[in-house]
Amino acid sequence: MVISNTGAMSGGYIDMGSWPDGKTVALGLIVPWERWPDDLGSSKSHQRTSQRPLPSSARYDRDMWAVYDHQYGETQGVRRLLNLFDDHGVKATFVINGQRVEESPDLARDVQARGHDMASENYLHQYAVMYDLDGERKSLQNTVEAFNNVLGKPPTGYISPGHRPTPNTVPLLFDLGYRWDADFQLDDVPFVITDGDRRMVGMPYAHISDYHTYASNARTPRQVLEMLRDELRALRREGLRGDPKMIGYALHPYICHGFRTETIHEFLSEAGELGDVWITTRNEICDWVLANEKEYVSLTLDEIVAQFPPG
Repeated sequence: MVISNTGAMSGGYIDMGSWPDGKTVALGLIVPWERWPDDLGSSKSHQRTSQRPLPSSARYDRDMWAVYDHQYGETQGVRRLLNLFDDHGVKATFVINGQRVEESPDLARDVQARGHDMASENYLHQYAVMYDLDGERKSLQNTVEAFNNVLGKPPTGYISPGHRPTPNTVPLLFDLGYRWDADFQLDDVPFVITDGDRRMVGMPYAHISDYHTYASNARTPRQVLEMLRDELRALRREGLRGDPKMIGYALHPYICHGFRTETIHEFLSEAGELGDVWITTRNEICDWVLANEKEYVSLTLDEIVAQFPPG
Protein backbone atom coordinates (compact mmCIF):
# COMPACT_ATOMS: atom_id res chain seq x y z
CA MET A 1 0.00 0.00 0.00
CA VAL A 2 1.46 3.34 -1.05
CA ILE A 3 0.17 6.84 -1.55
CA SER A 4 0.23 8.17 -5.07
CA ASN A 5 0.99 11.78 -5.89
CA THR A 6 -2.75 12.38 -6.12
CA GLY A 7 -3.18 11.42 -2.48
CA ALA A 8 -5.03 8.20 -3.28
CA MET A 9 -4.01 4.75 -2.11
CA SER A 10 -2.67 2.58 -4.90
CA GLY A 11 -1.27 -0.91 -5.13
CA GLY A 12 1.97 -1.54 -3.28
CA TYR A 13 3.55 -4.12 -1.03
CA ILE A 14 4.03 -3.82 2.73
CA ASP A 15 6.57 -5.69 4.82
CA MET A 16 5.02 -4.95 8.19
CA GLY A 17 7.51 -6.48 10.61
CA SER A 18 6.30 -9.08 13.10
CA TRP A 19 3.57 -10.18 15.48
CA PRO A 20 4.18 -11.02 19.16
CA ASP A 21 6.25 -14.15 19.80
CA GLY A 22 6.81 -14.63 16.09
CA LYS A 23 3.17 -15.47 15.35
CA THR A 24 2.45 -15.87 11.65
CA VAL A 25 -1.13 -14.57 11.59
CA ALA A 26 -3.27 -12.34 13.79
CA LEU A 27 -6.87 -13.60 13.79
CA GLY A 28 -9.23 -10.85 14.91
CA LEU A 29 -12.84 -11.93 15.41
CA ILE A 30 -15.24 -9.00 15.14
CA VAL A 31 -18.90 -8.91 16.20
CA PRO A 32 -21.05 -6.08 14.79
CA TRP A 33 -24.00 -5.83 17.19
CA GLU A 34 -26.41 -3.38 15.67
CA ARG A 35 -29.36 -1.25 16.64
CA TRP A 36 -31.37 -1.11 13.44
CA PRO A 37 -33.20 2.01 12.23
CA ASP A 38 -36.90 2.19 12.95
CA ASP A 39 -37.74 1.91 9.23
CA LEU A 40 -36.27 -1.62 9.07
CA GLY A 41 -38.45 -3.83 6.89
CA SER A 42 -40.11 -0.92 5.11
CA SER A 43 -39.65 0.19 1.53
CA LYS A 44 -37.55 3.10 2.85
CA SER A 45 -34.99 0.90 4.57
CA HIS A 46 -31.43 0.60 3.29
CA GLN A 47 -30.64 -2.39 5.51
CA ARG A 48 -29.66 -5.87 4.43
CA THR A 49 -32.35 -8.54 4.67
CA SER A 50 -32.80 -12.09 3.39
CA GLN A 51 -36.22 -11.18 1.98
CA ARG A 52 -37.18 -9.79 -1.37
CA PRO A 53 -38.54 -6.22 -1.30
CA LEU A 54 -42.22 -5.82 -0.52
CA PRO A 55 -44.50 -5.53 -3.55
CA SER A 56 -45.03 -1.93 -4.60
CA SER A 57 -48.77 -2.47 -4.13
CA ALA A 58 -48.44 -3.64 -0.49
CA ARG A 59 -51.06 -1.99 1.76
CA TYR A 60 -48.88 -2.53 4.85
CA ASP A 61 -45.37 -1.21 4.33
CA ARG A 62 -43.49 -3.37 6.81
CA ASP A 63 -41.94 -6.80 6.36
CA MET A 64 -42.20 -8.34 9.83
CA TRP A 65 -39.95 -11.22 8.82
CA ALA A 66 -37.12 -8.69 8.51
CA VAL A 67 -38.04 -7.06 11.82
CA TYR A 68 -38.17 -10.32 13.79
CA ASP A 69 -35.14 -11.73 11.98
CA HIS A 70 -33.02 -8.78 13.13
CA GLN A 71 -34.09 -9.19 16.78
CA TYR A 72 -32.45 -12.63 17.06
CA GLY A 73 -29.19 -11.11 18.23
CA GLU A 74 -30.71 -9.92 21.48
CA THR A 75 -32.74 -13.07 22.16
CA GLN A 76 -30.10 -15.68 21.29
CA GLY A 77 -27.20 -14.58 19.10
CA VAL A 78 -25.05 -12.57 21.52
CA ARG A 79 -25.32 -15.18 24.28
CA ARG A 80 -24.46 -17.98 21.87
CA LEU A 81 -21.35 -16.13 20.77
CA LEU A 82 -20.29 -15.39 24.35
CA ASN A 83 -20.52 -19.08 25.19
CA LEU A 84 -18.64 -20.00 22.01
CA PHE A 85 -15.80 -17.64 22.87
CA ASP A 86 -15.71 -18.90 26.47
CA ASP A 87 -15.52 -22.50 25.22
CA HIS A 88 -12.35 -21.66 23.29
CA GLY A 89 -10.85 -19.21 25.77
CA VAL A 90 -10.67 -16.42 23.20
CA LYS A 91 -11.64 -12.76 23.20
CA ALA A 92 -13.37 -10.94 20.37
CA THR A 93 -14.06 -7.35 19.43
CA PHE A 94 -17.69 -6.24 19.69
CA VAL A 95 -18.59 -3.16 17.65
CA ILE A 96 -21.89 -1.90 19.03
CA ASN A 97 -24.17 0.97 18.12
CA GLY A 98 -24.52 3.48 20.96
CA GLN A 99 -28.28 3.13 21.06
CA ARG A 100 -27.93 -0.66 21.32
CA VAL A 101 -25.73 -0.22 24.41
CA GLU A 102 -28.44 1.98 25.93
CA GLU A 103 -31.29 -0.39 25.06
CA SER A 104 -29.50 -3.62 26.07
CA PRO A 105 -27.36 -2.43 28.99
CA ASP A 106 -27.27 -5.68 30.97
CA LEU A 107 -26.25 -7.73 27.95
CA ALA A 108 -23.63 -5.14 26.96
CA ARG A 109 -22.20 -5.22 30.48
CA ASP A 110 -22.04 -9.01 30.30
CA VAL A 111 -19.99 -8.77 27.11
CA GLN A 112 -17.67 -6.32 28.84
CA ALA A 113 -17.43 -8.41 32.02
CA ARG A 114 -16.22 -11.39 29.99
CA GLY A 115 -13.23 -9.37 28.84
CA HIS A 116 -14.11 -8.62 25.25
CA ASP A 117 -12.95 -5.53 23.38
CA MET A 118 -15.74 -2.93 23.43
CA ALA A 119 -15.75 -0.87 20.25
CA SER A 120 -18.51 0.87 18.32
CA GLU A 121 -20.26 1.72 15.15
CA ASN A 122 -22.16 5.01 15.29
CA TYR A 123 -25.27 5.65 17.41
CA LEU A 124 -27.77 3.94 15.08
CA HIS A 125 -26.97 1.55 12.24
CA GLN A 126 -27.45 4.27 9.66
CA TYR A 127 -24.85 4.70 6.95
CA ALA A 128 -22.54 7.65 7.59
CA VAL A 129 -22.92 8.70 3.95
CA MET A 130 -26.49 9.71 4.83
CA TYR A 131 -25.22 12.35 7.30
CA ASP A 132 -23.71 15.78 6.87
CA LEU A 133 -20.75 16.72 9.09
CA ASP A 134 -22.88 17.84 12.03
CA GLY A 135 -25.08 14.76 11.83
CA GLU A 136 -22.14 12.36 11.76
CA ARG A 137 -20.46 14.21 14.62
CA LYS A 138 -23.62 14.10 16.74
CA SER A 139 -24.08 10.37 16.08
CA LEU A 140 -20.52 9.63 17.21
CA GLN A 141 -20.75 11.94 20.23
CA ASN A 142 -23.96 10.22 21.33
CA THR A 143 -22.22 6.86 20.98
CA VAL A 144 -19.25 7.84 23.14
CA GLU A 145 -21.66 9.24 25.73
CA ALA A 146 -23.69 6.01 25.73
CA PHE A 147 -20.58 3.89 26.27
CA ASN A 148 -19.38 6.12 29.10
CA ASN A 149 -22.78 6.13 30.79
CA VAL A 150 -23.49 2.39 30.51
CA LEU A 151 -20.04 0.80 30.47
CA GLY A 152 -17.92 3.43 32.20
CA LYS A 153 -15.47 3.63 29.30
CA PRO A 154 -15.46 5.03 25.76
CA PRO A 155 -15.28 2.67 22.77
CA THR A 156 -11.79 1.59 21.76
CA GLY A 157 -12.25 1.60 18.01
CA TYR A 158 -14.73 1.91 15.18
CA ILE A 159 -16.25 0.55 12.00
CA SER A 160 -18.67 2.53 9.84
CA PRO A 161 -22.07 0.92 9.30
CA GLY A 162 -21.89 -0.82 5.96
CA HIS A 163 -18.17 0.13 5.85
CA ARG A 164 -19.07 3.36 4.11
CA PRO A 165 -17.10 6.15 5.78
CA THR A 166 -17.10 9.77 4.70
CA PRO A 167 -14.25 12.31 4.47
CA ASN A 168 -15.32 13.43 7.95
CA THR A 169 -15.13 10.03 9.63
CA VAL A 170 -11.45 9.69 10.53
CA PRO A 171 -11.05 13.35 11.62
CA LEU A 172 -14.07 12.93 13.92
CA LEU A 173 -12.67 9.68 15.32
CA PHE A 174 -9.42 11.44 16.17
CA ASP A 175 -11.28 14.26 17.91
CA LEU A 176 -13.35 11.81 19.98
CA GLY A 177 -10.40 9.70 21.11
CA TYR A 178 -10.88 6.53 19.08
CA ARG A 179 -7.75 4.38 18.85
CA TRP A 180 -8.40 2.36 15.69
CA ASP A 181 -10.61 2.27 12.61
CA ALA A 182 -11.35 -0.98 10.73
CA ASP A 183 -12.84 0.53 7.58
CA PHE A 184 -9.77 -0.19 5.43
CA GLN A 185 -10.38 -3.24 3.24
CA LEU A 186 -7.44 -2.60 0.89
CA ASP A 187 -4.86 -4.78 2.65
CA ASP A 188 -4.12 -7.72 4.96
CA VAL A 189 -2.07 -5.71 7.46
CA PRO A 190 -2.65 -2.67 9.69
CA PHE A 191 -1.01 0.73 9.36
CA VAL A 192 -0.62 3.92 11.39
CA ILE A 193 -2.55 7.14 10.78
CA THR A 194 -0.83 10.26 12.11
CA ASP A 195 -2.09 13.76 12.84
CA GLY A 196 0.67 15.75 14.48
CA ASP A 197 1.43 13.86 17.68
CA ARG A 198 -1.87 11.94 17.55
CA ARG A 199 -1.97 8.33 16.41
CA MET A 200 -4.66 5.94 15.23
CA VAL A 201 -4.36 2.48 13.70
CA GLY A 202 -6.11 1.67 10.44
CA MET A 203 -6.83 -1.97 9.72
CA PRO A 204 -8.98 -4.24 7.55
CA TYR A 205 -12.39 -5.33 8.79
CA ALA A 206 -12.88 -8.84 7.37
CA HIS A 207 -12.72 -10.31 3.88
CA ILE A 208 -14.93 -13.22 4.98
CA SER A 209 -18.00 -13.04 7.20
CA ASP A 210 -21.16 -14.90 8.09
CA TYR A 211 -22.94 -12.65 5.59
CA HIS A 212 -21.60 -15.07 2.98
CA THR A 213 -24.22 -17.48 4.37
CA TYR A 214 -27.08 -14.96 4.33
CA ALA A 215 -29.70 -14.48 1.58
CA SER A 216 -31.24 -16.84 -0.92
CA ASN A 217 -28.11 -17.32 -3.07
CA ALA A 218 -25.74 -17.68 -0.12
CA ARG A 219 -23.07 -20.27 0.54
CA THR A 220 -23.55 -22.86 3.25
CA PRO A 221 -21.68 -22.49 6.56
CA ARG A 222 -19.61 -25.54 5.54
CA GLN A 223 -18.57 -23.77 2.35
CA VAL A 224 -17.62 -20.67 4.33
CA LEU A 225 -15.61 -22.86 6.71
CA GLU A 226 -13.58 -24.01 3.70
CA MET A 227 -13.10 -20.36 2.70
CA LEU A 228 -11.78 -19.61 6.18
CA ARG A 229 -9.47 -22.61 6.11
CA ASP A 230 -8.10 -21.57 2.72
CA GLU A 231 -7.61 -17.98 3.88
CA LEU A 232 -5.74 -19.14 6.96
CA ARG A 233 -3.60 -21.59 4.97
CA ALA A 234 -2.64 -18.95 2.42
CA LEU A 235 -1.85 -16.15 4.86
CA ARG A 236 -0.15 -18.46 7.34
CA ARG A 237 2.11 -19.70 4.52
CA GLU A 238 3.14 -16.09 3.93
CA GLY A 239 3.66 -15.60 7.65
CA LEU A 240 5.91 -18.64 7.84
CA ARG A 241 8.02 -16.99 5.13
CA GLY A 242 8.49 -13.98 7.39
CA ASP A 243 5.60 -11.91 6.01
CA PRO A 244 2.95 -11.97 8.78
CA LYS A 245 -0.64 -11.08 8.01
CA MET A 246 -3.99 -10.34 9.65
CA ILE A 247 -7.29 -12.19 9.16
CA GLY A 248 -10.68 -10.90 10.21
CA TYR A 249 -13.91 -12.83 10.50
CA ALA A 250 -17.21 -11.09 11.25
CA LEU A 251 -20.07 -12.68 13.18
CA HIS A 252 -23.39 -10.81 13.23
CA PRO A 253 -25.46 -11.81 16.29
CA TYR A 254 -28.78 -11.55 14.46
CA ILE A 255 -27.78 -14.39 12.13
CA CYS A 256 -25.82 -16.47 14.68
CA HIS A 257 -28.14 -19.46 14.52
CA GLY A 258 -26.68 -22.75 15.62
CA PHE A 259 -26.10 -24.06 12.10
CA ARG A 260 -23.86 -21.06 11.42
CA THR A 261 -21.85 -21.03 14.65
CA GLU A 262 -21.13 -24.77 14.78
CA THR A 263 -18.48 -24.45 12.08
CA ILE A 264 -16.82 -21.60 13.99
CA HIS A 265 -16.20 -24.01 16.87
CA GLU A 266 -14.33 -26.20 14.38
CA PHE A 267 -12.35 -23.32 12.92
CA LEU A 268 -11.25 -21.94 16.29
CA SER A 269 -10.18 -25.40 17.44
CA GLU A 270 -8.12 -25.89 14.30
CA ALA A 271 -6.55 -22.42 14.45
CA GLY A 272 -5.72 -22.78 18.14
CA GLU A 273 -3.96 -26.10 17.58
CA LEU A 274 -1.50 -24.58 15.09
CA GLY A 275 0.39 -22.75 17.81
CA ASP A 276 1.48 -19.81 15.66
CA VAL A 277 -1.88 -18.07 15.18
CA TRP A 278 -2.53 -15.07 17.45
CA ILE A 279 -6.29 -15.08 18.20
CA THR A 280 -6.74 -11.60 19.55
CA THR A 281 -8.79 -8.41 19.66
CA ARG A 282 -8.56 -5.33 17.50
CA ASN A 283 -7.50 -3.26 20.49
CA GLU A 284 -4.62 -5.63 21.25
CA ILE A 285 -3.55 -5.38 17.61
CA CYS A 286 -3.71 -1.60 18.00
CA ASP A 287 -1.54 -1.76 21.15
CA TRP A 288 1.07 -3.84 19.33
CA VAL A 289 1.17 -1.62 16.25
CA LEU A 290 1.53 1.59 18.25
CA ALA A 291 4.25 0.05 20.43
CA ASN A 292 6.12 -0.97 17.26
CA GLU A 293 5.18 1.96 15.05
CA LYS A 294 8.43 2.02 13.08
CA GLU A 295 7.65 -1.43 11.64
CA TYR A 296 4.43 -0.20 10.01
CA VAL A 297 3.51 2.10 7.17
CA SER A 298 2.32 5.52 8.34
CA LEU A 299 -0.14 7.76 6.52
CA THR A 300 -1.13 11.24 7.57
CA LEU A 301 -4.70 12.22 8.26
CA ASP A 302 -4.53 14.57 5.27
CA GLU A 303 -3.50 11.65 3.04
CA ILE A 304 -6.45 9.60 4.27
CA VAL A 305 -8.94 12.42 3.66
CA ALA A 306 -7.47 13.09 0.21
CA GLN A 307 -8.51 9.60 -0.90
CA PHE A 308 -12.17 10.64 -0.99
CA PRO A 309 -13.32 12.03 -4.34
CA PRO A 310 -15.54 15.11 -4.15
CA GLY A 311 -19.08 14.06 -3.20
